[in-house]
Amino acid sequence: MYKSFFTLALLLASVLLFSQENTLSSFVQDQNEKLSFDTSKLVQAPNTNVFLIPPEYFVADPSINGFAHAGSATTIQVIEVPGVSYNVIEASMTPEYIESQNYTYIEKTEFKTEANKNGIIYIVRFTSGEVEYERAMFFTGEENTIWVNINYPLSMKKLIYPAVEACFKSVQ
Repeated sequence: MYKSFFTLALLLASVLLFSQENTLSSFVQDQNEKLSFDTSKLVQAPNTNVFLIPPEYFVADPSINGFAHAGSATTIQVIEVPGVSYNVIEASMTPEYIESQNYTYIEKTEFKTEANKNGIIYIVRFTSGEVEYERAMFFTGEENTIWVNINYPLSMKKLIYPAVEACFKSVQ
């Protein structure tokens, strides 16, 4: 009896583990598919000429020329700077300048969009109330700069940053 109980428990545990692993694998695959670039998902940021793919569940918010996700306290703001290459802005975005604006400079990364346009991402930190935030500032555009700010609570970074990068890659 003990042997048959042990065999049944082992079989049940194997089925449950396979089911959980299969479910986790499916979940990860589904999430990665949501981050893949698909031109049919491009939407125009409110009050701009910029198209991008906002992360899932972000709602257009014309008051910030972008999108917001209330549940994660994350916002996407799009700014256009006509007649100025992002390289001009990049030249003035020194760590010292950023720190003079009451932000903590974290890093700068070169980046390329899905449309093969060069850009740059600056990561800075700031505190609002008692919450520490990060701002990812993305600049691209040779004749006209597209500037996209994505603000998110630092505590959400591991969850939100893959979607932030996917959003930046989609900017057109």
